[in-house]
Amino acid sequence: MDYIQSLVETVRGAHVLDLSQTLEEHMPNFPTHSKFFHTLWGSYWHGGRSLNYQLVMNEHNGTHVDAPAHFISDAKPEAHTTIERVPVTRLIGRGVVLHCHGMKEGQLVPKDDVTRWERDHGSLQAGDIVLFDFGWATYWGLRPHDQRYVQDWPGVGMDAAEYLVGKGVAALGVDTLSPDPPAALAKDPIHPYVLEKQVLIIENLCNLEKLPDAFLFLALPLKIRGGSGSPIRALALV
Repeated sequence: MDYIQSLVETVRGAHVLDLSQTLEEHMPNFPTHSKFFHTLWGSYWHGGRSLNYQLVMNEHNGTHVDAPAHFISDAKPEAHTTIERVPVTRLIGRGVVLHCHGMKEGQLVPKDDVTRWERDHGSLQAGDIVLFDFGWATYWGLRPHDQRYVQDWPGVGMDAAEYLVGKGVAALGVDTLSPDPPAALAKDPIHPYVLEKQVLIIENLCNLEKLPDAFLFLALPLKIRGGSGSPIRALALV
C-alpha cells in the first residue's frame, strides 16, 4: 500500500502536458481517410433529460496510433497485430523528444541527428517512445485553414527508422500527419518497415516544443476488435 500511495503522490505531483489535438469537425486528416463527425443525438435543449452526441470517425483521425495491421496484411500473421492485441505497455514508458524545428516540407530526419541527440543526452533505451518535434502543430487548423498542414511536411528517414528499430524502441511519434511525407510514401515509406517490427507510430501530436529531453509518456488506445489503429489521449508527465 505504501508503494501505491507513493505512486499516486508522484503522479499527482507531476506537471502534465497534453500532447493531443482536440477532436472536432473540419480538423486536418489524411486525404484518403474519412472525416470526423460529431452529431447531436439527444439533448435537454430538445426536451430530453441528457445531452449526448454520436461520433462517426476514422481510426486515424486526430492524434492517434497506428497498429501494425495498418500496413501489414494478414499474409504475415505473426506481424499483423490489430490494435486490441497491442500491449498497452507499448504506450507507457520513457518518452524522449528530438527538436527538429527548421526542417522543411519533404525533408527527412537522418540517423546522424538521432545519434547526435544520444551524444548530448545519453543512449536511447529499449522501450522508449521517441517523439520528433517539427513545430508542425502550429499549422494545424480547421478547413479551409488546414492546407499547410496536409499538403506536405517533414518526416523521418529510413536510416533513422532502422536505427530506432535496432534500439528496440516501442514507438515513434510526430507532430505531422505521418512520419512519411508524400514523396516518401510514394517511394520508400518507413511505415511498413517500422510496423512489421511491431514499433508503433503516433501521429498528429502537439505541444512537443514544451517537452524536456525526457519525460513519462502515457497514452491508451481504444480496444477496437480488428482495429488498424485508434485515437489516443497522449500525455507527458514531467
